[in-house]
Order: sequence, then C-alpha cells, then structure tokens
Amino acid sequence: MIMDVELSKSAIPASGAAAERFGQGAGVVLRHVAGEHMLVPTVSREVDLDSLFLLNATGVFIWEQLDGQRTVEELSQSLAVECGVDKVVATADVTRFLASLLERHLAERTPVDEC
Repeated sequence: MIMDVELSKSAIPASGAAAERFGQGAGVVLRHVAGEHMLVPTVSREVDLDSLFLLNATGVFIWEQLDGQRTVEELSQSLAVECGVDKVVATADVTRFLASLLERHLAERTPVDEC
C-alpha cells in the first residue's frame, strides 16, 4: 500500500471508467531532495510546505507513468510487472494513489478522444 488516507468518494477513480486516462497535474513537478521524493505545485513562487506531497518509490513509479494516455488498467499492469505484485494489489494501490492525487489537484483526468 502506498499510503493510508481518507478520501472522498468523488475523488476515487471509478473502476467502470475503463477508458478514463490520467495525467500529471499542470504545474506539478517531482523533486528529489535529500533522499526524499516529493511533488511540488509550482503555481506561485512561494512554496507552501503543506502542499508538498511525499512519495515512496512506488509512488514515483506511478507518477512517472502519468502521461495522460494510460488508464488505471494500464497503470496497474505496469506496476504489477515492475514490482512483481498481484494485479489486484497493484490495482488497489494505483486507484488509492490516483484518488489521493486527484483530491489534491496533483493529477488530472484527461479527455478521451471518441472516434
């Protein structure tokens, strides 16, 4: 598990939205400082310490996959292969992590082109 946080139900990516894709939030960057990995919103010149979001190695892996093209299914498959974990566990971790990012406006749902 990546983290243990309470999330509003509206933030949790719906498992039925198979085609829904996710990307990194605009103006959010990953920084590596003193052995820590953190997401930093760059909206203003001042850094609000309450807005920093610490990541472990799994979180960094998922963050780096958020290119706006991948679905929860694809992200979960990548995580399962990379970490050698069961797909069900990977899906739960990805879903929980994405929900946390979405709730804090660090990630975003990306539009799906319907052709």
